[in-house]
Amino acid sequence: MGHENQNRRAVRPEPSKWTEYFINAPPLPCPWQKPGESIEERRDVLVKKVRCMIQGYIASKVHLMEGMKIVDALERLGVGYHFQEEIGMFMDLVNGTPAGETDNMAGAALRFRLLRQHHYDTPCDVFESFVDKNGGFKDTLRSDVDALLAIYEAAHLGKCDEDLLSNAVVFTTSCLSAMAEGGKLPEPLLKKVEHALDSPTHRRMKRVETKLYISIYGKDEDSNQDVLELAKLDFHILQQMHRDEASSFSLYFKELNHGRNLGPYIRERPVECYVWALGVFYEPQYAKARMMFAKLINIFSFFDDTCDSYATLEELHLFNKAVQSWDQEAAKKIGDCFAYVMSLLSKTLDEFVAGGASPLGIECTKQFIKDGSNCMLQEVIWREEGHVPLFHEHLKVSKGSTVFWALACIAFADPMAPPNDTVFDWIMSSPKIIESLAIIGRLMDDIVGHESEKDRSGIPTTVQCYSKEHGVTIEEAKKALRCIVEDQWRRINQEFLSNVTIPIPLLTQAINILRFMETMYKNTSGYTFCSEIVDHIESVLDKCA
Repeated sequence: MGHENQNRRAVRPEPSKWTEYFINAPPLPCPWQKPGESIEERRDVLVKKVRCMIQGYIASKVHLMEGMKIVDALERLGVGYHFQEEIGMFMDLVNGTPAGETDNMAGAALRFRLLRQHHYDTPCDVFESFVDKNGGFKDTLRSDVDALLAIYEAAHLGKCDEDLLSNAVVFTTSCLSAMAEGGKLPEPLLKKVEHALDSPTHRRMKRVETKLYISIYGKDEDSNQDVLELAKLDFHILQQMHRDEASSFSLYFKELNHGRNLGPYIRERPVECYVWALGVFYEPQYAKARMMFAKLINIFSFFDDTCDSYATLEELHLFNKAVQSWDQEAAKKIGDCFAYVMSLLSKTLDEFVAGGASPLGIECTKQFIKDGSNCMLQEVIWREEGHVPLFHEHLKVSKGSTVFWALACIAFADPMAPPNDTVFDWIMSSPKIIESLAIIGRLMDDIVGHESEKDRSGIPTTVQCYSKEHGVTIEEAKKALRCIVEDQWRRINQEFLSNVTIPIPLLTQAINILRFMETMYKNTSGYTFCSEIVDHIESVLDKCA
């Protein structure tokens, strides 16, 4: 069965502009390089200088607010990885210091946010000081832009049932929106407000946040010039490494020569796959993990497009059976495209193990792929039967077809990480935090991609299911699903803070998978309509800081 079959549903996807470009992309010039000194040497000098600065805050135990601002800037500027030990010691100090020593509203909110970001389950009662005797937020806050921004960012780390923080999000969003639209804010402050309202820091893809925040921080009158210079140089050094990796991955994709076996229904997105991996871990030590993650995302894309946009129901039943038994010979009997996807998937996972990835992690990944295949089959059955299931029935299946569990699992299987079977036992137990990440991923994809998905695959979406079940319009359904997304983010925050099983860096990587989707699916289905995310890819790979 070749892909020339004219009865297929396939719609030719939008082409990506990046594949050929990055194969031969030249190095970017560094506008800050000084004669006689390499940027790596200058970067290392600044790292030592900033490290001494943080150590000074720890030793003196004073000026903690100033130290918190520096730590926040370092992390938002993407250079916090240089100072993990020092930042950990500083946050221990902050946690042990009474909140009253940061007695202004902006400072109290910053302290709360940093503590929660660093896995300290600090109570939200500090926000009670922002409320008047009638239960509303104090009027003095309405004109305090710094306090509003700090409270807005902090409130997005709220847990389930922390209504005070949920109300704070609504209040600060309203006040900041009015200020942004009022036309009276100076340009640097307006940029800060617009940046926050577009998406809170807690949910942003770190590499995109770094690039944007370098520009914002550079215009801040309170910015530390050593920290700013370090951020610019470090971004450039890592950017060149990431460009080289994007080039290598684009060449790998081209050499797959998938066009012999897969039809025009395939979304060719090698650079987008790589940038997704970059969103999960950008630091130098994760180079192998990035390539593994990008390869698996790319194969999942082939897998998903073949199931959704090409396979007949009969073929998909056979293919799912082959996946469940991990039988390449069975896949060959169905057709070239099925044989190719199954062979590439099996070969790639074997190569991961040979390259040092956790064998148990790869076995767990295989199981999650099998689960995802079952879910994809059920979605196509619904389509072919013309059945629109109940919302929760759909979500129970469709959160599995996001293969979020498999993505988290492959991220945890980093060849450079020490063996930790506990991690894979944990993820196989279907932890709530991974479920919430998968639910948000599914809902975000459907909210922005509902209309296009009807043409691409014809599979009912959660939007369609909610609309039919509750008798509401599509827009009303989308609004309701956005509320569910917010509820799930609070659940993620709660599970993150209560976790005592998984190393925090690994848990952060799982959340980073979703942070990339916050960028990719904020306003459109950025993977399908890749022209809509060109600016983001340019910002992290093709433009200087």
